Amino acid sequence: MSANHYNLDYLKQVFQGNDAMVQRILGLFESEVPRYFQEMESLLQQDRWEELHPLAHKAKSSIGMLGMEKLLEQVLLIEHHSRTKGSKEQVIKSLALSRNLLEDALGALGKDRCRQTPTSECTTRQRNTSGLGSSSARRSLYRA
Repeated sequence: MSANHYNLDYLKQVFQGNDAMVQRILGLFESEVPRYFQEMESLLQQDRWEELHPLAHKAKSSIGMLGMEKLLEQVLLIEHHSRTKGSKEQVIKSLALSRNLLEDALGALGKDRCRQTPTSECTTRQRNTSGLGSSSARRSLYRA
């Protein structure tokens, strides 16, 4: 497990060692949370940054469950500043940092999951980890 990027202790405790459920939650995380960030980036590009808070709110519980503390801090800042119409600059900074943290976490998570259950899909996923910026690369990463 990559302690720098995520921590599965909470999920393992909640699901009492049911690894299949943990893997299902991880798959949902990989498919849903990046979409929230894509939508937030789109809203920011449209200068609708005040509308980011519902997406940040959705993302924060999933991020918290996976023990992604650094990412959670940034998402909380995005939620706060977009909801209160606070600092747009802070939202821009936090969203950029969040995207980098998410990509690092997804890469580490994907590698760790492939070590546990290697498949041909894992080989494709590992090749595409460095290209998370493109939507086709992200799509291939989402399902495990």
